[in-house]
Amino acid sequence: MQPMKHAPKYAGSVRRSDVANASDPAPSLLSYRMQRLWLTPLFRALVRVGLPAVAIGGLGWIFLSQAANRDYLRGLLQEAQVSVQNQPVHQLQTLTIEGASPLLAEKIRAQFGNLFPISAFELDLEGMRDWIEEIPSVERAAVITSTGRLLSVQVTEIQPEFIWRSVEGLHLISPEGELLRRVSQRADFAHLPLIAGEGAIAFLSEARALLAAATSISDRLRGLVRIGERRWNFVMLNGQTIALPEANPEQVLTQVIVLSGAQDLFKRDLILMDFRNPHRPTLRLRPQALAGLKQVKGVTFSEISK
Repeated sequence: MQPMKHAPKYAGSVRRSDVANASDPAPSLLSYRMQRLWLTPLFRALVRVGLPAVAIGGLGWIFLSQAANRDYLRGLLQEAQVSVQNQPVHQLQTLTIEGASPLLAEKIRAQFGNLFPISAFELDLEGMRDWIEEIPSVERAAVITSTGRLLSVQVTEIQPEFIWRSVEGLHLISPEGELLRRVSQRADFAHLPLIAGEGAIAFLSEARALLAAATSISDRLRGLVRIGERRWNFVMLNGQTIALPEANPEQVLTQVIVLSGAQDLFKRDLILMDFRNPHRPTLRLRPQALAGLKQVKGVTFSEISK
């Protein structure tokens, strides 16, 4: 029987030399720090987005720092812009105006009608709209491009209520008493009542009341004249004038109309019916009628003397 041998003291254990020769699986300190840094969202965004953007920006700055390159790019942009603007689909051929009176439409067409044909990109639509809305008779306007190569101007015009005759000519007056525009002929707005005299615009409410009271003889009316900024004269088409008082002119005018219906004053050869003092009205004959009356009186007196 063999004697049992003792195992070596370090049997079954790893030698230190073997441990030193084996590769260490743990990362190095630099690799560990880089991995931790890469896990930071801000760092990843900087590497993926920031660095390429800085590089592209730098290259672009280097390229654009030369004047020749800038001129080249500017020329390309201008050529592209002209090419797009000159396409037939963007060319406007005709100006249409809606909602404007003939005189106003003529004024707008005289300002912008000679621009056509023109590209829609070359027009200042906001500037055109502002110019139109600066016209006193225009309340608001819209300038839009329409299908069929049309430029449409849509106008909302303030409707005049009176025509005012002054030393400067004829003016259209709004219901608020604003001067809308000048007109050359009274016949262009024959449906509007005519007012005249200094201060007439400040008393439009009185003019309306007089016109309302004279509805039954509106076909005889020529206009209202403000006298001395105090009272009104009612002028008829046949040249007759009704001088109204300062106080209660509507009531006096109504009485005159009633009196005329009974006495046919408007059919008589009168030039003035003075009702400034309603208690003492005065009638003035025309010169021809007065001369005839004097002649008749002279013949009568001669016959009496015989």
